[in-house]
Amino acid sequence: MFRPIRGMKDLYGVSAKKYEYITEVATKIGAKYGYSLITTPTVEATEVFQRSIGDETDVVSKEMYTFVDKGGDSITLRPEGTAGVMRAIVSNNLAQSLPVKLMYHGEMFRYDRPQKGRYRQFHQVGAECVGDKSPYTDATLICMATEILSGIGIFDFKVLLNTLGDKETREAYTKGLVKYFSRHEDKLSEDSKRRLGKNPMRILDSKDEGDREICQMAPLITDYLSKESAQYFRKVCELLEVCDINFEVDNFLVRGLDYYSETAFEFKSTAGDYDDAIGGGGRYDDLLKVFGGADVSGIGFAFGVERLMLLLDDEKFKEDIRKVAVIPVTDDENDYAFQLLKSLYEAGVPSEFIHHGNLGKKMKVADRQNCKIAIIIGEDEVKNEVYTVKFMDCTDDREKTKSVAAANIVSFIKHNL
Repeated sequence: MFRPIRGMKDLYGVSAKKYEYITEVATKIGAKYGYSLITTPTVEATEVFQRSIGDETDVVSKEMYTFVDKGGDSITLRPEGTAGVMRAIVSNNLAQSLPVKLMYHGEMFRYDRPQKGRYRQFHQVGAECVGDKSPYTDATLICMATEILSGIGIFDFKVLLNTLGDKETREAYTKGLVKYFSRHEDKLSEDSKRRLGKNPMRILDSKDEGDREICQMAPLITDYLSKESAQYFRKVCELLEVCDINFEVDNFLVRGLDYYSETAFEFKSTAGDYDDAIGGGGRYDDLLKVFGGADVSGIGFAFGVERLMLLLDDEKFKEDIRKVAVIPVTDDENDYAFQLLKSLYEAGVPSEFIHHGNLGKKMKVADRQNCKIAIIIGEDEVKNEVYTVKFMDCTDDREKTKSVAAANIVSFIKHNL
């Protein structure tokens, strides 16, 4: 028997309904904020992600699904959505009128240890705003993201906020980190030792317990902020307070990708059964330029859809469609019954055509398929142009069965369904 590849799963039934619901709510709220939908290819040139995400990130160094195609090109299944959107903006000349505000949703791929809410094939829904660098834009985007969560029905979460500063800030902070971590180099993990000489800020994102303990006493970026970055971050915080966004400043929040600068944020669930990150994002100053585009700033976020799905009640997404079963008694009535089925579909009535087996078996099938009404069509019904209607859940024998004229059947069903 073939099974899904480890860390990848089928979406059907309740999970498929949750996915559809989350993406519909997100795109509807995004449209209110001026974001239109974009769909980018699942596969991109490997360099799209190497140049933007950063070689020293776990995503690029350990997690990407990369292979050489039959044409000899190195291609990668997208591990995140932002880089592909930036490439698409440049490829399609979308930056001629700024700002560009786009939303996306779809599959992402990372070779990671599968665990609750974390899969090797997963889905994200996200948004990007390019060409408008302002604390007001940052605050508005975070407000939009929190509205998406509440619109979906998720309220138990907190917003973690930090600043990664401008180029001047990061250069000064990098020197401070190198000086600090060099004193503890013998205790760092092998990954962090390698990053010390290339991108020491990545050490702050390490999952190694020893590294995390050392990071607790590391210098804070707030001590290195340029005057401009400090003012920018203060304004973002002030605006979030105006918007009644409950946030906490986390000085060690750096996010997992190299392209972030200035504002960085993360949404963390505070629900008892799942208290992990459910999404996040931040500002990026040079990302579009990497792909040959204009030298403009952007900001974006993404939610992990599977993680959001864990926080939604399954019962609310179970099958509850009131359906009608169209049941010919014998094969002789099939064509006549099929005409009725067509009329019900045209009227927008969810219906099932059950025409295999004897009448008793057909009624059992209608019950299993959660049909609330059965329309039975036999020889007498065809002859007299009257349908026998049975209400499957009715316990009153006097009300359970009705005879309805063929000319009135559609309106009768719509009224009683």
